Amino acid sequence: SPPETHKFRMVAGAPHAIFKGGREWRIDSTRFPISTTVTGVILDMEPGALRELHWHPNADEWQYVITGDLNVTMFGSHGRFRAEQLHAGDVGYIPQGFGHSIENVGGKPSRILIGFNTGNYQAIDLSAWIAGNPVDILATNFGKPASLFEKFPRKDVFISPNQ
Repeated sequence: SPPETHKFRMVAGAPHAIFKGGREWRIDSTRFPISTTVTGVILDMEPGALRELHWHPNADEWQYVITGDLNVTMFGSHGRFRAEQLHAGDVGYIPQGFGHSIENVGGKPSRILIGFNTGNYQAIDLSAWIAGNPVDILATNFGKPASLFEKFPRKDVFISPNQ
């Protein structure tokens, strides 16, 4: 059998995904089979871009800011909430299951190295979660008019550009 590959050129190739507000390179066990316990992401964000509210059901998240000025907001159960400003050289941590968003609040593009303690990347984005539910169900459960939820995107946003 061929030897296991222990090397992967992450940003040398095309991004995993491109959005209006940035791009993402993601390497987990699906692209780098030897990486069974770690996932790595490089996230580039334009000024004012927002990595929408999301959570990871299977991993903690470790963020290292390579360049840029970011605002990271985290939400937990029982009303727990925290916002942190992160700058080049700073490290942030999000426990598994906590909702969080990342916003580039600087005037220049940002780059973040993100690590997860799993080889199987999973995320639930708020826009995808809302898009996957009928408007009348959302209105009933949140006690808001259906017309409000009709304004929400009907697809996954992931990174929203500066509006």
